[in-house]
Amino acid sequence: MPKIVDWEVRKDSILEATWRVIARDGLANTTVRAIAREADCSQGFFRTTSTTTGYPRLGLLLSHRRVRERTERKVKDLRGISALRIAMQEALPLDTERELEARIEVSFWGRMLGDARLVDLGRSEVDLLRDRLRGHLVEALDAKELRPDLDLELATQELLILIDGISVERVHFPKFVSPSRQLELLERRLSAIQEVPVP
Repeated sequence: MPKIVDWEVRKDSILEATWRVIARDGLANTTVRAIAREADCSQGFFRTTSTTTGYPRLGLLLSHRRVRERTERKVKDLRGISALRIAMQEALPLDTERELEARIEVSFWGRMLGDARLVDLGRSEVDLLRDRLRGHLVEALDAKELRPDLDLELATQELLILIDGISVERVHFPKFVSPSRQLELLERRLSAIQEVPVP
């Protein structure tokens, strides 16, 4: 019989179980019951714990954690534009794994509209990505890789919007944003912030 578990103690295994169910059954067919069975815990856990509101939250947390871990590994010895490019690529739906992450993200936005409890989580997760992108922009600016007149806040927002826009299009209209087109759009944006303005 499934056991009642503590979220903090079993967080990693529950997130991994969520990912396995989503990957196996698809997001639309993922249920709390299936995750609880996969994680060997009670469905009641998902209703009573104050740290989760079910699989949408779990899916988003794991998806973002995977992106952050991949990014950390790949930017370990990089800074500035080089690190920024990697961080952006890891957040874009360029392959099957990242496309699944995009589907989880887009699905989560829809659920946020009907569940105010998810809004704070969504905001805090976006803030983590915003801080990373802005940090790489600051590094690039200090290394004189960017236009000296660049508005860092605006540039950060444009990068976030690029990720979100491509993610939505890839989920709903995949033929318009192939991996090569995604990279082309990214390079156009990076080139724009590196150009020296004409006097």
